[in-house]
Amino acid sequence: MYLVITNNSELFKNVKAGFFIEGSALDVLIETRTRIHLGSILLTSPLCGNLRPEHQPFRTIIIDKHEGLPDLASLSLIEEAVKIYQSCANKIIKPENLDDYVREDYAFIDCELMRVSLEQYGLIDTKIQFQTAALRTKNSKGGI
Repeated sequence: MYLVITNNSELFKNVKAGFFIEGSALDVLIETRTRIHLGSILLTSPLCGNLRPEHQPFRTIIIDKHEGLPDLASLSLIEEAVKIYQSCANKIIKPENLDDYVREDYAFIDCELMRVSLEQYGLIDTKIQFQTAALRTKNSKGGI
């Protein structure tokens, strides 16, 4: 069974099997690490997007839920990601500290980074279109 772990409420409300984290991207990584210790397997990179941790307030990870011994490859990847995020913990942007407009744009980036994987694992309807705050405003005013 696949599970999406995210702190992105925009993405969470559109996925079929999700676990929402009220917190930072680091909190998502820590929850994922806990589940990997219990046997789950990473299906997406915990460092997706090649963005610095302090420039990525939203983090979404897909796992395959299992129980048993930890998958060593998954454990290694998540532990390295947690170390990277912890090394700059004082600079990490928390979603609740952002203006709505900026938060929506960061949420959009996270959604787009995860779109193909979410579709691949059947966790999101392929017709769902995420929008930036600017595009949402433009559309509501009769734009595009």
